[in-house]
Amino acid sequence: MKDKIVVLVGVLDNVSSTNVSMAKAFMAFNYSVVPVNYRTIINKYGMLVFEELLLHTIQNYKPEFVLFSKTNGINPELITKCNKYTKTFYWFMDSITVAASAPYYVEYAKNANYVSCTGGGVAQWFTEQTGKPCYHIFDGGDIDIFKPVEQDEEYIADISFIGGKTTERDYFKDVLENLDLDIKFYGNGYGKEVINEEFAKVCASSKLMLSLNTFNDVPDYFSNRLLRYMGCGSCVLHLDRTETLNKYFTHMQNIVFFKNEEELIDNINYLINNPDEITKIGINSRDLVINKYTWYNSMNAVLNIVR
Repeated sequence: MKDKIVVLVGVLDNVSSTNVSMAKAFMAFNYSVVPVNYRTIINKYGMLVFEELLLHTIQNYKPEFVLFSKTNGINPELITKCNKYTKTFYWFMDSITVAASAPYYVEYAKNANYVSCTGGGVAQWFTEQTGKPCYHIFDGGDIDIFKPVEQDEEYIADISFIGGKTTERDYFKDVLENLDLDIKFYGNGYGKEVINEEFAKVCASSKLMLSLNTFNDVPDYFSNRLLRYMGCGSCVLHLDRTETLNKYFTHMQNIVFFKNEEELIDNINYLINNPDEITKIGINSRDLVINKYTWYNSMNAVLNIVR
């Protein structure tokens, strides 16, 4: 057995979960990963069994640390109990709106030895709330799954979007449908959901991919979906109202930013008439993810903090 162990509390029994990619990254650093699928365990056996199982697992495997990823609704004191046996790391991947929606999020951050957020603005908020450092670590891209593949006739489109239905996404869907282009939206509320290999087929078969976070008012933040698009080699149109992502990406080099309807339409008209630009941006986008924004980069940052 490998001598380094991490217990990962999250969702690892769903192939589309980012926790699966996180585990794969830890294994690349020669860690054994012990999964604790908290939702499944709680739904089947209840909260008390989950708590006892987690503590027993930690005492049995003696991990270097426990990473709490998806933990909504668990007792914050459980993290304190885990601290008696090993280090604890709280990974928060949502917005300030979510963090402020329930008091237990801040309690998780207070009780864990280490805490990180995928949004820079969120990290600052947690630091203010807890009085302790909150590290800013982006999600990663899984370049083994989200990669260039062959086009598929079923998904051919000028512009595609993948994600769940929101009011803002409906607005931009209406904007695009008024253009003389082939537009396709996928996800909960829009029809067919596409994950992993099928996600990559959509990207390969679309000239442009539209990127809209669930929350678009968080500075220094982008969802994992953006890295999935870019990993697939797509030319991505990304809404950045905060105008803070130019620290990480370069407009018209490896991404295309817009902050309103007018900029979106102008960018589309230019790109559709300049297909070589679409190809260049797509190639550069994948290169950037490979070099800087994989899950290996993200989990390496976690390991450096814990060590």
